Amino acid sequence: MTAPRVLVCAGLDPSGGAGLVADLEALAAAGARGWAVATALTAQGPRGARAVVPAPPEMLLAQVEALLDGSRERLRAVKTGMLGSGANAAALAAILSGRRLARVPLVVDPVLAASSGLPLLEADDARGALEALLARAALATPNWPELEALAGRSLGSEEDAVRAARALPARAVLVKGGHREGAPVDLLVRGRTVVRIRGRRRPGTARGTGCRLASATAGWLARGAPLEEAVRRAKRYVERYLDAAARR
Repeated sequence: MTAPRVLVCAGLDPSGGAGLVADLEALAAAGARGWAVATALTAQGPRGARAVVPAPPEMLLAQVEALLDGSRERLRAVKTGMLGSGANAAALAAILSGRRLARVPLVVDPVLAASSGLPLLEADDARGALEALLARAALATPNWPELEALAGRSLGSEEDAVRAARALPARAVLVKGGHREGAPVDLLVRGRTVVRIRGRRRPGTARGTGCRLASATAGWLARGAPLEEAVRRAKRYVERYLDAAARR
């Protein structure tokens, strides 16, 4: 059986630690194949991100349309990561809501800043810039600081995070707990249902875990897995990635 095709739209990290390269690795680990659309160029290396230049929206759309034009493959999922600008977010929301792609599951990783603190989304209002894309999403995967930015306030407890997640227009939200102290707990929020997914803190750090988690989830959704199963499988993949990084 041919591996399902997933469209991933994200920034290019030349180091391969995050962005499109990490996305494609995660999709392959989930048994899917990726089409990679570059939303931005970045200057990144071992000391972090230094600069970012978003792709023009028309170039972003041209990449997507070129991949779809004449293809006999059916897209099984879409994942968006770093978008670079509010204009790119709006352009993607429009094309993903069109007739050909409207029913394809969309995973939105709302990447707002690099680990070094460099802003990765040119927009005065992150929530407003991403609103239409989030409204199209089957799943959004913010970490704690990203959810705070989207909510416009600090979040002191899991209850605060659940309320903020429910206020987002996405059909489901995975609040990643790695930025909080103690054992990490992710919250999968779907309407009135909240599933707590516990993890184990690993020593050291590794870049690109958010990219990989969202992409692996998209890959498993493309293979037909239910949402919670897709998230749990993706989390196990990221844990293996972190274990390997700790051994290096």
